[in-house]
Amino acid sequence: MRGAALFTYLSAMKLRRLAPLLFLVCLSVYTQAQYTTNPMLNTRWTSFGLGANSSDNFSYQLFASKSTFEETVSTTVRAAYSQELFEGQDDSIFFRKNRSLEVGVLWGQVWGRNNLFLAASAGMGVTLRLYGDSALQVIDQFVYKAGVTIGVPAQIEMGYLSKKGGLSLMLTGNWNFREPYYGALICYTRKLSMK
Repeated sequence: MRGAALFTYLSAMKLRRLAPLLFLVCLSVYTQAQYTTNPMLNTRWTSFGLGANSSDNFSYQLFASKSTFEETVSTTVRAAYSQELFEGQDDSIFFRKNRSLEVGVLWGQVWGRNNLFLAASAGMGVTLRLYGDSALQVIDQFVYKAGVTIGVPAQIEMGYLSKKGGLSLMLTGNWNFREPYYGALICYTRKLSMK
């Protein structure tokens, strides 16, 4: 249990240190691209990812999204599945894993140069959470509950994009009322079309 908690703590510290640097990179790219035609204009792409997030102490996440950038705004439809990897010390059920499934629609901005891109977006989403709840840590006295909540998903994706495929790093999060989280994913990206 202590190893999982230490790993979660170290992962959170690395993401907290990376956030200001990522903000400066975004700001720099935005100011440089402000007065030029965006090469990502009228581009559609998909991303499929695998990563980890802070939900339920530490969870793995499977991720898929489809994005379109037109005129002035990007639109992304995303779906994600998270499942608890390590139980916390305060976890009331040790034999069932907490899970969540989310879908969302996000709007944002995309910057690109050659086949490199940076996309930042936020929006609205719905999360279905399956979790165990028990006042007593006894195997035969528990309730496995399902709860639905609305949330604010957000993501920053940067990487290489082409028709043959590419890779990207995605920082993702979801602020919701049941289990907010932040995390990172490695994604396979593929350009669908360019008008």
